[in-house]
Amino acid sequence: MDNLCNQKLVQIITSNILDTRIKKIFKKLAINSYTNLSVNGEGDSGLQSGHFDADSNVMFMVMVSEAKFEPLIAELNRDIEKGYHHFVFSLNAEVHSPKKCRPGTK
Repeated sequence: MDNLCNQKLVQIITSNILDTRIKKIFKKLAINSYTNLSVNGEGDSGLQSGHFDADSNVMFMVMVSEAKFEPLIAELNRDIEKGYHHFVFSLNAEVHSPKKCRPGTK
């Protein structure tokens, strides 16, 4: 599997009003590719139905190299310490798209 590279898949679930804040973090860290979805569900803070703007969540999915992973998590943790409600989790991921496996990402 010569075209395989390992990266981190970081998923961030947050209020839709923090959408721009997350994008600014990405820009600051030169993270140029991500997926952004409107999501709903139920958790510790109750039902997030998405029927109202104040009740809407978004989820960002971003693949990053090990080099960008730590700075991204550090930025998100600073936000969380300030009281911003982000739910962040990550997974080790094998990327199978050759164009996404640039030098330095393997």
